[in-house]
Amino acid sequence: MKIKLTILLCFFAITLSYGQYAWTKGELVLKNGEILIGQIKLPMISKNLIAFNGKEKVKYRKNRKSKKVKYDETQVEKVIFKNSDTEVAYFEYIQTSKKKKGLFKIISSGEVTLYARSVSMTSSTPMHMGGPQGTTWNHWHYSFSDFNEFYVLRENEKIASPLITARLSRSFKKRALEYFSDCAELVSNLKERIYIKSDIKDVVDDYNNCK
Repeated sequence: MKIKLTILLCFFAITLSYGQYAWTKGELVLKNGEILIGQIKLPMISKNLIAFNGKEKVKYRKNRKSKKVKYDETQVEKVIFKNSDTEVAYFEYIQTSKKKKGLFKIISSGEVTLYARSVSMTSSTPMHMGGPQGTTWNHWHYSFSDFNEFYVLRENEKIASPLITARLSRSFKKRALEYFSDCAELVSNLKERIYIKSDIKDVVDDYNNCK
């Protein structure tokens, strides 16, 4: 009975672990230099009580009648969604730990790049579900409320650092003070609470302009 229950729980966790965004027209740039133009569906990861060590795979099809093909972090260089010349979204895999990568949207680039993603929580306690659950969310617009995980990565760093995570842990202020400690003006503004966590893009932009 215990074995059956364990198998059932594992299956339930796997089923919930990877939801999907809607199919969207875009470009899938592969590491071998190939560029695939068609419809793309990005994975949306869930953080469950039961760990599941799977890879976040991007789905691609040339059109609605075409065969779906999955690509993982070892194959994908980046994903591009373009609504207009001024509305372009870039997604790429980044290292979040020594053994794990995740697919994130690039929010701001510079000496420090800000990445964001939406993570759903499927525990017994209701948690923030992120933007993709809504009907008006799209890839190329940015709104803080569309995401619940934000990571930063310096040009010389191999592993990104979390500033905001879906699971409650260290506060944004403490993480930001530590990560941006070499910018005195920004540190002062953080201590004086001029910035709150919804200002995270401004924090990164101001750091990149810090002298």
